[in-house]
Amino acid sequence: MFCTNCGQKMPDESRFCTNCGAQLGSVAAPANNRQLNSEPMYNGNFSIKQEEGNNRNCVSELGAVKVYEYKRDLSTNPLSAMFAYYASEMNIRKRQVWIELKNDSYRLQAGSMQMMIGNISVKSDIKDAGDFLGKMVKSVVNNESTVKPLYSGSGTLILEPTYKHIILVNPNDWDGGIVVEDGMYLASSGDIAIDMQSRANFSSAILGGEGLFNTKLVGDGVAVLESSIPYDELMEITLEDSIARIDGPYAVAWSGSLQFTVEKVNKSIISSVATGEGVVNVYRGTGKILVAPIDDLGEQKAIENTSSSNANSDSQAASKAGSALKLINNFLDD
Repeated sequence: MFCTNCGQKMPDESRFCTNCGAQLGSVAAPANNRQLNSEPMYNGNFSIKQEEGNNRNCVSELGAVKVYEYKRDLSTNPLSAMFAYYASEMNIRKRQVWIELKNDSYRLQAGSMQMMIGNISVKSDIKDAGDFLGKMVKSVVNNESTVKPLYSGSGTLILEPTYKHIILVNPNDWDGGIVVEDGMYLASSGDIAIDMQSRANFSSAILGGEGLFNTKLVGDGVAVLESSIPYDELMEITLEDSIARIDGPYAVAWSGSLQFTVEKVNKSIISSVATGEGVVNVYRGTGKILVAPIDDLGEQKAIENTSSSNANSDSQAASKAGSALKLINNFLDD
């Protein structure tokens, strides 16, 4: 018999796998003999064989976009095996976006393409020197790349793998399009307009410390977003001519129809300070807000608090743990 989890060959009477520890309940084909899926693509002049099942699965799809997730990193070595194992257990997994083109187009974040198969052409969205300078300004204020190349034709686009979570949305489902936090944009169908939305007033950016502009996506199609927070932990708030006040950068996306400002909790500065909140992000109007109530802000603060030069022995140990956590975070961001 073979282990249903890792494919290790085991004696027929075995109850547990000696390789991975999984309980054995049924006979499975060996891992090396699993059937490969052959997926003929739309233009008929190529096909892709890929293994999909125990380790690699499609976890979400919208329109022409599919998101694949690798449950475990099988391409590891003895030095990184422990990290890879615990990363998988904590849902830190590689994910990859596949886009199937049928005589249409998709715009990608610069540098995100890994492979393009079929009759696909690429062109820059830079029109002239003035347009280039304008896009450079936009890239500075909203932390997005200057160029978002357009891929057109028929075939398959495969994007670079990432440890971040992939969220697929249709901007048309959001009132006035969807506004996203800096760095979340990954790709979008060619008929979606990419613009910027500014805060309602300049003082909002100064008070919030998060910049004056955000990327705004408008149109009927598919937008691919990268998030450090899984969709299962995100909370969707719907406003109908109402107000939401959110402390900190916990809102990751919101409707373009909402008026976004940064304000004091109370009109009185003394009262705002006394509450311990200071200023909050305020959303007014009708629309939706995607909020991450669980974030790694606490971990970041712990790292900062444990880096003091006059820390005692206990806090020094915590500092080392914080430094290790910071290294892991940097690794995942890369």
